[in-house]
Amino acid sequence: MSDKKKNGTANNQVLDKKKRGWSRLKKALLISAAVILVAATAVVGYGLAFIEEVKEPQRVLLDDAEFAEEYDVNELFPNHIVNIALIGFDRGWNRENMGEYLFRPDMLAVFSINFDEDSISVVRIPRDSYVPIYNRGGAYEKINHSFYFGYRSGESEDPDADGIRYTLQTVSNVLGDIPIHYYASVDMYSIVALVDAVGGIYYEVEEPIYDKYWNVGELLVPEGPQIMDGKTYLRYLQYRDGSTGGDIGRIDRQMNLLKETIIYLKEEGKLTDVPTIYRIYKDYVETDLSYKQIAALAYYARDLEIGDDNFDFYTIPGDGAMKDGRWLQIIRQNERVQIIKEVFGIDVETWPPIEIKDSPEYLAEQEKRRREEELGELYHPFDNEEQDVEEEVTLEEDEAALIRIPEIRGLTVGEARSLLEDVGLDPGEIEESYYEVLEKGLVIYSDPPSGKNVPTGTVINLVVSKGPESHDSSDGGED
Repeated sequence: MSDKKKNGTANNQVLDKKKRGWSRLKKALLISAAVILVAATAVVGYGLAFIEEVKEPQRVLLDDAEFAEEYDVNELFPNHIVNIALIGFDRGWNRENMGEYLFRPDMLAVFSINFDEDSISVVRIPRDSYVPIYNRGGAYEKINHSFYFGYRSGESEDPDADGIRYTLQTVSNVLGDIPIHYYASVDMYSIVALVDAVGGIYYEVEEPIYDKYWNVGELLVPEGPQIMDGKTYLRYLQYRDGSTGGDIGRIDRQMNLLKETIIYLKEEGKLTDVPTIYRIYKDYVETDLSYKQIAALAYYARDLEIGDDNFDFYTIPGDGAMKDGRWLQIIRQNERVQIIKEVFGIDVETWPPIEIKDSPEYLAEQEKRRREEELGELYHPFDNEEQDVEEEVTLEEDEAALIRIPEIRGLTVGEARSLLEDVGLDPGEIEESYYEVLEKGLVIYSDPPSGKNVPTGTVINLVVSKGPESHDSSDGGED
């Protein structure tokens, strides 16, 4: 065979190999493309199916959901209404810095969504409402103590879950034993993070807000329209002084801010920002709602025409009262029954009247203090330690310079310290004592006592409850 033919044969073999290699490469590429196409189609299909599914919130939230036995919709309750409890805990930088360890649900509201009427009703229960606490044998206490009693009940290995359950059941009882289908809880940290995650919230602030506790007089929230970041938003939520009506005024402002927040997010197209929704759901909110259910709520809010006729706020009203030196709110029963009927469409009975009177322990303590003051021998739990101020205020001292020690019984240590500093007194040492009436961490009394006039800068020591002394460890922690 000539060299020319040999070279031709060799070239043909090389070409054949290249063709076979290219054929295999094309085949591999086609297979890969097919796999990618199938996967992409599946992802897109799942995404489209997911979006279509979340556009049916009633089915996602009610029809396809399974509830724990205690939350089953009873026969009398409409099956087109879903109730979602929002719990706001008072956990934040200031309380943790003061050594608070167990936080309270200071904001309690139920969002009731009526799918037949395309309406949302928000029912708020003030934190000082004096109500029967779940599983406490009908015993009354402030509703924001409900988490505490569940937390220390010892009913399961998860005290936080017990606390949430006690809180939800107590709220349900106040509102006529309605089913609470879901809950979501936030604290001060998560509120800041939530607002920052969506780029801030537009709101027109009615009046400027100034610091009253830490840097007195510092402007915290300016007046007028603005985009509030997370910390500014939280400051506005927390503020409850001035011309806006104390705690009830704060509730009204919070509910209005919440409504305007939803409207703003809706107008900005952020309610259906799926990545942001997922990040918020995953990182900032404690809830038993699934991601799909939260997305369904977001899409529902996006499509809902929000106005004064389909977005209503209610506050369970009450009258102020004092018990054992603590402020309470006694619910007005006729108005409670009326709100339950209007919002949930069910008839309930009013609660029996309750007698508000001081406990024997509190009365005995007050009598002891009165006698000691009469004798000029006020008891000091810190009498073995050097006092920073004299006990007697001489007549020669300028009475204008004296400060009346405020009533701090029943407050947390953090609240008591803030109040004392606010009036120009110095919080001192803390002594703990077992006490049946007040839960652990609440102030029993001060030394010198509340009501006494003392000079500016006087050191005020605190006696704080350790809770009831347990004599039987088999009772699961209940008292």
